[in-house]
Amino acid sequence: VQIGDAGVRVFLLVAVLSFSRRLFVKAFLNERQADWREGIAAAFLHFGGVPRTLLGDNARALVSGRDRETGTVVFHPAYLAFCRDWDVQPRACAPYRARTKGKTEAGVKYVKRNAIAGLPFASFAALEAHLAAWIGTADQRIHGTTHVVPAVRFAEAEATALRPLPAHPL
Repeated sequence: VQIGDAGVRVFLLVAVLSFSRRLFVKAFLNERQADWREGIAAAFLHFGGVPRTLLGDNARALVSGRDRETGTVVFHPAYLAFCRDWDVQPRACAPYRARTKGKTEAGVKYVKRNAIAGLPFASFAALEAHLAAWIGTADQRIHGTTHVVPAVRFAEAEATALRPLPAHPL
């Protein structure tokens, strides 16, 4: 992404609600464990609730390994503690099975192509502000798969499926 006079490598956390396809996106300069947790917590706050399960990528910051025989995922202890604090069940996508995370991958492409492609930003803060405003635009489009506006679909059904945010400080 062009930030000021330099091309800067930016990492995007894109969270997609399964039913409504509402998006949340947050930019980071790193992919550290703390960045992942901060982004997921920000998504919960943005959506106004917590889903029962959280299907995540197999990022090294979240998943430390897998037992090949049983297929059991070994999550990093800090990520497990985060999930316990938010009362959400972590799950990880099956490796090399794009079908298990298609909604998110499509969301990442949508963000790259429609929110930031070719746009220069004066600062990282300007990029963050642009993405925060753009999320509202994304929620009002007619979704290509559901053929329904994500914000409408969320209001009609998914908003009640999210559990309330826990009462604890970030």
